[in-house]
Amino acid sequence: MINEVKKLNEEELTHPIKERPLYHKNCAEILLLAANEKYNLKLDDRFVKAVCPYGGGIQSENTCGALLGAAAAIGIMYTEDKPSENLKMKDITKKLVEEFKKEFGSLECKYIKEHHRSVLEGCNPVKVRAAQVFEKVIKEVD
Repeated sequence: MINEVKKLNEEELTHPIKERPLYHKNCAEILLLAANEKYNLKLDDRFVKAVCPYGGGIQSENTCGALLGAAAAIGIMYTEDKPSENLKMKDITKKLVEEFKKEFGSLECKYIKEHHRSVLEGCNPVKVRAAQVFEKVIKEVD
């Protein structure tokens, strides 16, 4: 999924500088789109629209959008049809949160931006590291 994140991060750069904001994808969108590509989730644009508000820490520098986008992917991949207790999905989500916090020292966008954001690349390195955490957790359970 790391390669998918890198590819998606670079797509914005293929447009003229003035047009790039029109093609920007936030951290939540990138993580969900990368999981969609890597794991063939067959998501349509509505799923991406649903996670768009999660970017920038739910637009308020709270919980990191990369974590939320990854959690959305876990929901799609592991939530069972009802009736179900969804024990596997719950365990994987808890593990994702635990590993994400270990990696970044916090779950909060504001903290992560202050300590891990790149001046030149913005949150692109955070997105790549979030994908690494995601893949690590998925490999441990599958």
